[in-house]
Amino acid sequence: MNSGYPIGIGWEAQTVKNGSRSSSATSYLAPQFVARPNLHVLLNARVTRVLQTASGDFRKVEFVQDLNGKKFTLTATKEVILSAGSINTPSILLHSGIGDSTTLSSLGIKSTHHLPSVGQNLTDHPLIFFSFQVNSTDTWETAERNATLAAEQFAEWNTSRTGPLIDPPTNQLGWLRVPDNASVFERGRDPSAGLNTPHYEVIFGAGSFTPPPPTGNYISIFPAVVSPASRGSVSIVNNDPFSAPLINPNLLSSPIDLFIMREALKSCLRFAAAPAWNGFIISPVANVSLESTDAELDSFIRQNAATVFHPVGTASMSPKNASWGVVDPDLRVKGLKGLRVVDLSVAPFIPAAHTQAAACILGERASDFVKEMWS
Repeated sequence: MNSGYPIGIGWEAQTVKNGSRSSSATSYLAPQFVARPNLHVLLNARVTRVLQTASGDFRKVEFVQDLNGKKFTLTATKEVILSAGSINTPSILLHSGIGDSTTLSSLGIKSTHHLPSVGQNLTDHPLIFFSFQVNSTDTWETAERNATLAAEQFAEWNTSRTGPLIDPPTNQLGWLRVPDNASVFERGRDPSAGLNTPHYEVIFGAGSFTPPPPTGNYISIFPAVVSPASRGSVSIVNNDPFSAPLINPNLLSSPIDLFIMREALKSCLRFAAAPAWNGFIISPVANVSLESTDAELDSFIRQNAATVFHPVGTASMSPKNASWGVVDPDLRVKGLKGLRVVDLSVAPFIPAAHTQAAACILGERASDFVKEMWS
């Protein structure tokens, strides 16, 4: 999976320890780390803006601990690191006056730094949840419908960290490409990074990821476009920092993405129709099949497209002298002092993979930048 040559189907790489998920929270904010004298974690706090301490120097953070209460500020002696994610990072920047000056002025926000790329380039992995009825009782639905069995499985996990609950929803993944000579690439550039990079992913699960019918058992075999060409945006609707941002994923807006998703869905249907599954896979739950026309598949895709929740790109990195982008290669906000962004909003392109590892790598690299600058 992580060799650089992922094309094919194989075991999923996972971060699991002692039968429980090992996340960035448990691994970086576990009790032994929170106890460090140079780390203070403030709970129930929401950042509203970053503020200037001097012209072009943004080292002050404004935040609240009650949506209707007092606003507080903290000033960093060295720098502020904004790590609010691909949705809230651009929202905080925009409410701070960092963004397109014309748009901000129209919302009643004083422009503090003209940076039109803030909130642009939103990229995500679109997927289609797709399940098949199977001739088996060894799927999630059995325990979901049987409270006694579910309690037994939980007790087994809780006492010994064994049993079915030690497994994540998926343990096998496929990384695949559409044909390199596909006609769609005559009308647009191949969005993948190269011939060893997948266009789409196939995700397998021992149950339905969406609410199943009241009877029967199901498995999931569903596709996600992992090298998308479509781009969306994150913007704000007013000058109230507590208002939800306007998220436009713009999924499948590129004809190339729709083509890849259609071919990926066909791939899932072909896989499920293989002779090896005779007597096991009964039929897809959705009313589509290998006999469906491209128009019928496209209609199904547009009605059912969702997201893997891997948003990136809304504070994109670019070369230092580039006129576009939000941060430089050291992740410092362009044209400003004292403010750095460290989350996957800085990724100019989405990884053709799940984004957990990329986010951790970015954080580790950023810590090197900080230490190099201030040590």
